[in-house]
Amino acid sequence: MSLIEVLRKFKKDGLKGLSEEEKSLLFDNKTLLSPAQIKDLEGQEAEDEGEGEDDGEGEDDGEGEGEGEGEEGIDEKSLKDMISKSVQSEISKKMDAISDELISKFVSGVKDQRKKGIDVSEKHSKKTQDGTRSFLKALVEKDNAVLKDFKEKASQYGTTADDARGGYTVPEELKAEILRIAETNYGVARREMQYIPFSGPGDTRKIPTLASSVAVNWTGQGVKKTGTGISFGLVTQTLKKLAAIIPFTEELLEDSAIDITGLVATLFAEAVAKEEDAQFFDGDGTVWTGILQNASVNEVSMGAGETMADITADDLLDMQDATPSGALVGSKYYFNRHALSYVRKLKDNNGQYIYQQPANGLPGTIWGYEYVLVEAMPNKTAGAVAETAFVIFGNLKMGAIFGDKQQLRIKMLDQATITDGDGETTINLAEQDMIAFRIEERVGYVVALPTALTVLKTGVAS
Repeated sequence: MSLIEVLRKFKKDGLKGLSEEEKSLLFDNKTLLSPAQIKDLEGQEAEDEGEGEDDGEGEDDGEGEGEGEGEEGIDEKSLKDMISKSVQSEISKKMDAISDELISKFVSGVKDQRKKGIDVSEKHSKKTQDGTRSFLKALVEKDNAVLKDFKEKASQYGTTADDARGGYTVPEELKAEILRIAETNYGVARREMQYIPFSGPGDTRKIPTLASSVAVNWTGQGVKKTGTGISFGLVTQTLKKLAAIIPFTEELLEDSAIDITGLVATLFAEAVAKEEDAQFFDGDGTVWTGILQNASVNEVSMGAGETMADITADDLLDMQDATPSGALVGSKYYFNRHALSYVRKLKDNNGQYIYQQPANGLPGTIWGYEYVLVEAMPNKTAGAVAETAFVIFGNLKMGAIFGDKQQLRIKMLDQATITDGDGETTINLAEQDMIAFRIEERVGYVVALPTALTVLKTGVAS
């Protein structure tokens, strides 16, 4: 049982309602409680009455105000109340001193964690199919007995209950397939950026970044040496919620010939991965500020009046020169397929094409560097607008960090009016005898080292 659950139980029933093991967990973590909670705990211990009087601090019990809660079933205010100000202050003071250690901990084992979370077979077993179908049918039919069984298996972060919105944790098999498809089939951001998963409670975290390298100085024999060191900075990464609604007919769930796991996973993975690419590469700041719109990255501008169609081999070479040499290893070009149609025609001063197509199992290159097509980046129409960034060059694994909290939530809708994927067709679920599943994820991204990335912009208006 998690500390959060023990706190809730303590608030409701007092010490009398806790087992010895739960009391031990509570007292062992007493330093993490707010002053009001500690006072209440010590008062009940002294009186040994266990009446569990409410301390009046306004903590949420999971009812009524649950609409604003996160996936762990406790809102931000409750989390802040649970952690004392003195502990927060102490952590803040020590953060700079342990930045180098945090870097190692964040990056170490990331690949293993990701593999563990999404490594499933391409071919779905009958057991997986039946489990997914059973879960979705239970949502439709509001079969609480089946849903309870699934809840008890979903113990991530110490909670087994559905949240206040009526949503449920997606079964492990379906979640694994969604993550696999999103990463391997659709999302460039998921594949190319440094992946560091979120864990535990909360929606934000501080990530240490290298702000400066080691400085060296010439000195004479016997002369006092100048001190030097590495400077670390901190960037904040925040989770935000992304949801997709997938409409179905009820008959679809009854059709045993349909790969229901693959269908749901593909539809959701495609929708969210495309939106992640759109936001992380070219977001205008409404939700995320994408790399192309980030004012801190390196910038190369084309001549006045020049558009995507006027791109030159030298423009792309200038992007390499604007990128620090330490970030060149692992760097790639990123652009829309429309830009590639122009780049393929470019030649160097010797009349040789700078574009080399894929061959013998090797990727295609431009000026010797790999390129990646990103459908979410500006096309030729957007590339005709003045001062529009449309090419990225750099090492994305060094410059940008992507993270998610691998606890997907799903809710069944049967009375809503939704808009189909074309953005125009309206579907009234009740009138058209349909249902829909709304699946949510929480993801975050941050440009951790903007100097590792360079963008190319069209010229100013002539």
